[in-house]
Amino acid sequence: MSSPLTSVFVFLQLKAGPFDEAQIATMLKEILKGLDYLHSEKKIHRDIKAANVLLSEHGEVKLADFGVAGQLTDTQIKRETFVGTPFWMAPEVIQQSAYDSKADIWSLGITAIELAKGEPPNSDMHPMRVLFHIPKSPPPILTGDFSKSFKEFTEACLNKDPSFRPTAKELLKHKFIVKHCKKTSYLSELIDRYRRRREAGHSDSSSDDSDSESSNKENNESPEWSFTTVRKKKPEGRKVLNGTSQDQLSKSSSLSTLISPIFSELKLQHKEHSEQRQAIEELERNIQVAEKVCPGITDRMVTHIVARYTTN
Repeated sequence: MSSPLTSVFVFLQLKAGPFDEAQIATMLKEILKGLDYLHSEKKIHRDIKAANVLLSEHGEVKLADFGVAGQLTDTQIKRETFVGTPFWMAPEVIQQSAYDSKADIWSLGITAIELAKGEPPNSDMHPMRVLFHIPKSPPPILTGDFSKSFKEFTEACLNKDPSFRPTAKELLKHKFIVKHCKKTSYLSELIDRYRRRREAGHSDSSSDDSDSESSNKENNESPEWSFTTVRKKKPEGRKVLNGTSQDQLSKSSSLSTLISPIFSELKLQHKEHSEQRQAIEELERNIQVAEKVCPGITDRMVTHIVARYTTN
């Protein structure tokens, strides 16, 4: 019987992380082994992040959520679809340039910083702003009291030019991995730490993070951001499933992950100005009507806005 799996993101939420470099190197090695296999099969995961890294009670590391994984064929060596999670997205994915397995390597670099710091770079930004920020800004760097080899590892992953990023196979030989990696059983201590935190009364959705950097997010009156994956909708017919039309099933994901939070912020900012608030609510209703009439239109609008802004 297989042991239960826990998302590494839960450890970060419970402040059972961030992790030491040996733990990070061990997790990254196991992730790289998974990516090396996927990439050899001409598949791209497209959503590497701590939330999709699972840990068993014996320290085994598993990759999760292949719902956005993409297949490359012999004749299609790159993809152009806009999927993933904004804070972990490679610049070429945001810009909808042709991309390949090197997009996973960028996301791995962001995940490495997330494991070290507890949050991905730019986590204090609005997700929509991050989509504009990543392509136009220098790549994030790992700062703080970390080893030179760890900083070099993240720097190699976070090269803006995908052709200069190493492959998963090459990163398995990186000196950070070779020097700091331990047997996966070393990670079982994290499960013990996790259990102690739970027994001490902490929950997975603990909100007592007032002493963390996340308490200083832009607009601290704004709703909490969930780092939700933007998924590519499959074009299908209007077949009805259990009374639900396929159009309803193809509703834009950005409506809930980006647009609705934006309108929530705007309504909070203008709560004392009734006319402005009404105008904002009317605009929000119109977007929802447009989405009902033309499912997926909001995702296409967001994609075009990002593409136009980042290419100028």
